Amino acid sequence: MVSKRKKIDNLLVHVDIYYRAIFFVEHSDSFNDMMFEQNRYVVGHRPGLPANTDIILFLQATQNFLDVTSYRISEFRFDLKPPFTVDQLIMTIDWLNEMKTDFRKVWIETETWEMLEIFLNRFRKNIHTLMLGGTDLKWDGTVKRRLNFEIKDLSSWIDCPWFHLDFLFNMEPETVFAEKIDISAQDLNVFLKSWQEGKTNKNLKKVDFHTCSEIDVKEVVKGCRGELMDPRTTKVRFSHEITGETWLRGGIHIRRNDGRLAVIDTHGFDYYSEGRDISEEGARRYLKNLEIWNSDDVWMGKVLYFYVI
Repeated sequence: MVSKRKKIDNLLVHVDIYYRAIFFVEHSDSFNDMMFEQNRYVVGHRPGLPANTDIILFLQATQNFLDVTSYRISEFRFDLKPPFTVDQLIMTIDWLNEMKTDFRKVWIETETWEMLEIFLNRFRKNIHTLMLGGTDLKWDGTVKRRLNFEIKDLSSWIDCPWFHLDFLFNMEPETVFAEKIDISAQDLNVFLKSWQEGKTNKNLKKVDFHTCSEIDVKEVVKGCRGELMDPRTTKVRFSHEITGETWLRGGIHIRRNDGRLAVIDTHGFDYYSEGRDISEEGARRYLKNLEIWNSDDVWMGKVLYFYVI
């Protein structure tokens, strides 16, 4: 057990609920990991198989560790699959909701929609970064419109047919990555216009949407005063903590009422350095899109990338 006098400032405490483990991370390096066995923590053990220990004993021991050391949980991970049960999930969420501070990062790996929905409905603490992964879920048709906590960065590698436009409006994120969302071109148009008017998503920096089916890009940007830019002559700098400093070439440019620029792409930007030229394939794609842009033809696509400069 780590004592109070050995407490290290800026140490991240990561709790793995499924494997009943605590990891200590400093400057991206993990050390002095602890594994919960029977009724106590053992230093130096790394998780292999899911723990069969009583969840109540695990939560009590973890809370005692936090009280003694004055550490706080920065990150935690749920694996929502057997032998982890719904009752254990509810008990753990209620315990986490009693924490005095919010969470830096939460990773959820799920095999069931039921357990993911319980988390989304019951959890109450704000999360900076929420990451969702797992297998394809048997979705029950429930649409999420609001959460009981705030998220700054949301990344979902599982299908998101439950992802509703109101859900995006109500959580005010900075970045969103979502697979197979069931949102129409008309809904995305509402989203863009609301952003342009400064009504919602004022802090948004980056969105990657992958839709369930193809949508008409021209309907998405209809009425947004968009301009299709030539990637051979147009580039803008985009800076983000994940991508770093990159240069976006071309795309559809729209502006917020206050003049703030956003760049939209439906293919996926290559991340260019300042001096790197557009590829021949990129130039051909632009010319093809330009022809569609200036015609009555539809521009079908399944991805929408939105970068606020």
